[in-house]
Amino acid sequence: MAKKGFKAIILPDVHINDKGYDSVYNAVKLFIKDFKPDKTYLLGDFAECASLSHWELDNKRKMEGKRHFNEIKALKQELDYLQKYSKEVVWFEGNHENWVEQYIDKHPEVEGLIEYHVLLDLKNRGIKWIEHNGLYKVGQLYMAHGMWVGEHHAKLHLSKLGCNIVYGHTHRSQVYGINMVMQKTIKAWGLGCLCNKKPSFLRGKAGSWDHQFAVLYVAGNGEFNLYPIDIINNRFYFNGKSYESKPKRNSNTV
Repeated sequence: MAKKGFKAIILPDVHINDKGYDSVYNAVKLFIKDFKPDKTYLLGDFAECASLSHWELDNKRKMEGKRHFNEIKALKQELDYLQKYSKEVVWFEGNHENWVEQYIDKHPEVEGLIEYHVLLDLKNRGIKWIEHNGLYKVGQLYMAHGMWVGEHHAKLHLSKLGCNIVYGHTHRSQVYGINMVMQKTIKAWGLGCLCNKKPSFLRGKAGSWDHQFAVLYVAGNGEFNLYPIDIINNRFYFNGKSYESKPKRNSNTV
């Protein structure tokens, strides 16, 4: 019997924190409700990990009021939503989620008490956790949070990994392909993000980032089509329908 194909969505860098998430993600949630993907891939930095940020732990004014507990509550709600409309969820540990491990390295006494996979009970939820910098194969496509940055990050990923690869991390969309006569065509897709383009660490500057996610169709033989979806002014179109979310009042959304 031929293996059945499936449809999926890929969500890069949502950065959910103890206050929730950027309003642009609301448009994607409306799409998820309609699309009902077989699989949802959280491509890393789904969580912000704001209360354990190694960049700001010593800045008491910036860290005041931030609580890991509140972020976990927000993440539980979002995982409930995703699992309601998707049969399978895979979560990649991004560099932000990895801040937990870096915190434990300095405070080993809290090991087993603050990890995402523990507090969110991912095993019982049936959510697969891919460790930091891990590669995950889906048909003829590999996925990762993202390993390299720079002006030509897609070319870097393709040249170093040598396979079809989709990743996030940089918040800047980019595609690079190699088409050789005697070899199969391979491509690297660097996706944008679904987070606030003007975070506090940029000190008032707007990040030159793209709001984006991707739709993925995988055939039974492993062949695939990947469609990056650009979100402009909190709106995007798919299959003739418009999906939009209005920015929150006083939001820093750009």
